[in-house]
Amino acid sequence: MFHSVRARLTLWYTAILALVLIIFSAVSYVLLARAIRAENDASLADTAHEFAAAFDPADRSRGRDVLLDFRYSDRQILVLSPKGEVVAGSNKIGPKEQARIQSFIRGGGTGFATIPGGEEGDGIRIIATPINVVGTRYTVVVARDLSEQSDRLESAAQAVSFGIPLALVVAAGGGYLLARKSFAPVTTMSLKARQIGAETLDERIEIGNERDELGFLAATLNGLLERLQLAFESQRRFMADASHELRTPIAIIQGEADVALARDRDASDYRDSIEVMQRAARKLTRIVQNLFLLARGDAGRYPISMSRFYVGDVVGDCMRGMRSVAQARGVALSCSAPEDIVIVADEELIHRLVLNLVENAVKFTQRGGEVHVSVHSGDGSCTIRVADTGPGIAAADQSRIFERFFRGDRARPQDAGGAGLGLPIARWIAEVHGGELRLEHSDAQGTTFAAVLPVDRRIP
Repeated sequence: MFHSVRARLTLWYTAILALVLIIFSAVSYVLLARAIRAENDASLADTAHEFAAAFDPADRSRGRDVLLDFRYSDRQILVLSPKGEVVAGSNKIGPKEQARIQSFIRGGGTGFATIPGGEEGDGIRIIATPINVVGTRYTVVVARDLSEQSDRLESAAQAVSFGIPLALVVAAGGGYLLARKSFAPVTTMSLKARQIGAETLDERIEIGNERDELGFLAATLNGLLERLQLAFESQRRFMADASHELRTPIAIIQGEADVALARDRDASDYRDSIEVMQRAARKLTRIVQNLFLLARGDAGRYPISMSRFYVGDVVGDCMRGMRSVAQARGVALSCSAPEDIVIVADEELIHRLVLNLVENAVKFTQRGGEVHVSVHSGDGSCTIRVADTGPGIAAADQSRIFERFFRGDRARPQDAGGAGLGLPIARWIAEVHGGELRLEHSDAQGTTFAAVLPVDRRIP
């Protein structure tokens, strides 16, 4: 039962309410007892003062009349001489209680006191008021049995003893119903969430009130479902694109192998087939390596080896590596990279970032065009720009160029095809170093990419 949040909330609510009621009842009982005692003492004092003002011990008949005038059903009056003898008084006070009162007066006691005894053993509350009559000191004692006061307090205690459990039962029942009603939307959301699977991620949880906490929870779950749907769709596209990219070189290798084995050929034919298969195998190897890099990067498991190096050396090495490819395509390469710019990063990854950008620029630049690489530093960052003079990227494609396997129609050479992983990898490398890769400019006059990297980072 207590595995339910509703039951636990009801239990806590009932326990706290019980504690509050017990404390309140105890304080109220103490205050009520004080009030009753104060009221009793005030009544005894008034009676004693009124009787003392009217009492005349010289006139005994007048004394009896005064006693008759002050005859009460709930209190008794005694008049004691200086020696403690009863001069006048009620006969309803028992001998034991009267003896104790006399002992109290002989001992010089005045004011309020509680004498043990009484009809029900609750004691007697008295007030002893001394008076002087013609030079003689008398003591007027007004006594009241405490049984009535005890009965009132007992009635209050019984009412509390009956009222607190009743209030707790009502509060627990009402609290459980309220908690059940309050958590009903949570149960509905839970059931709805259970029904949503990989094939029904487009469904959403109904939001009752957007302004309360449950509405905020439903909106949060819907946002999570939205992100999951996008992630699943991205994964499906990624798998489909990866399968397509891998299928092409595999089909080439399989086709060339079938052709080569179909009949006997001379050495040159075998060599041509092997070269075709070699190029397809290299492309396949590069795609697999890129996929492996992205997978490890997404999982945060790619080892980053930070070191201090000159950016100009890395850029120069990339330019030398792409020189033969650029010459074959009729594209001119140029570079302006100061030799004194030093950064702390993974040199191998930065080399790959620059190589991907330069290779992408050369691949999509028409014959007779130019690719220029420049390096600048300032404000704690290093910026590597790669600019080409190609026809540019279509405006509709510019927002998607960093998507994996995306290849827009840039009206560029037909042999410029690739897997569409160069820019996503370059962007991941920039971001993993705390930087960014952005498209700064692209139109009919050319395209410029800029990789901004922090200069100084701690070496792990």
